[in-house]
Amino acid sequence: MSELFRRYPLAIVLSVVVHVAVAALTFVVLERPAEEQSGDDEEIILAELVTDTDLQEEMQALLEEIEDPEPEPEPEPDPEPDPEIARQQELLEQQRIEEFQRQEEELEQQRLLQEAEQLRLEEEQQRQEEEQRRLEEEQQREEQQRLKEEAEKQRIEEEAQRLRLEEEAEQQRLAEEEERLRIEEEKRLEEELLAEEAEQQRLEEERLEQERLAEEKRLEEERLAEETERQRLEEERLEQERLAEQARLEEERRQEQQRQAALEEQQKQQAAAEQKARRERLLRKKAQLTQEYKQSIRKAVTRKFRPPADLRPGTTCTVVARLVYPNEIVDVQVQQCSGGGPLMERAVEKAVWSAQPFPSPPHKAVFERRLVFEFKPR
Repeated sequence: MSELFRRYPLAIVLSVVVHVAVAALTFVVLERPAEEQSGDDEEIILAELVTDTDLQEEMQALLEEIEDPEPEPEPEPDPEPDPEIARQQELLEQQRIEEFQRQEEELEQQRLLQEAEQLRLEEEQQRQEEEQRRLEEEQQREEQQRLKEEAEKQRIEEEAQRLRLEEEAEQQRLAEEEERLRIEEEKRLEEELLAEEAEQQRLEEERLEQERLAEEKRLEEERLAEETERQRLEEERLEQERLAEQARLEEERRQEQQRQAALEEQQKQQAAAEQKARRERLLRKKAQLTQEYKQSIRKAVTRKFRPPADLRPGTTCTVVARLVYPNEIVDVQVQQCSGGGPLMERAVEKAVWSAQPFPSPPHKAVFERRLVFEFKPR
């Protein structure tokens, strides 16, 4: 090696300088920030590979030149060297050889690093492509999910529209059915009331007829008895007295007929007065039962009532409740609240619904399908 250095010192020095420059360039490239390398990695690696290839070609040419050197003139014999100088030259030569080997090792490491970096860049590019495909697939899944959600939302809206129409139709049918039942119930009650009145009138007429027949029979018996007595007396009396008695009896018969007619008229008036008094008693009883029935409903609603924060003294609400006999609620409307607002109306409506089932009516005649009552919170 020392002979090689002595023969070609300039070539070896140039080779070492080139290797050092390549190593420095590679170190600078590896130390650059990732964001600066992202765009130029391929060009830098290509430049480094080209430089390394040129360097190898140069080294190969240099070795060929060393193996096949040009003939040089025979050197003149050197004078006898100094042993100390020769030893220092050998040490220096040894250091240069070691430095050369170290540089070759660094170049090999640099090549391996370049190959690893190239592999890393290829893997990074593949990872980015896979990430791009994953993002595209995720976007497709999100689009499909969005379309599915829109279809589900449209289906829910259509279902809600259908249910709303069915509910409105059912409410209309219930209202018509309720009105029909109310009319039938009112007609039935009216017929029952008329039938009851007719029956009472028939019984009263039968009673009066029996009394009249009994009175006539009694009068007839009395008349027959008087007639018998009169005939017995008339046998002893004169014909004139008989005629006078007969005239007197005729007068008494006429007066009796007048009295009977007056008695019948008085009985008819008395029956009419009794029937009117009975109807008034029934109406008063019905009004009393209705008042007590509504009062029991007010108490039930009051127990369930939860006053709102803006409740003012003296508030009164008109409540209209639609019922199904005997005590089931089907609809509640708070038409007006004097002294209260929407919160008061909602609180009263909630209390009415919470109070169901209402107390049962004491009699069917008291029941009202459309029940209207005044509610005054305490």
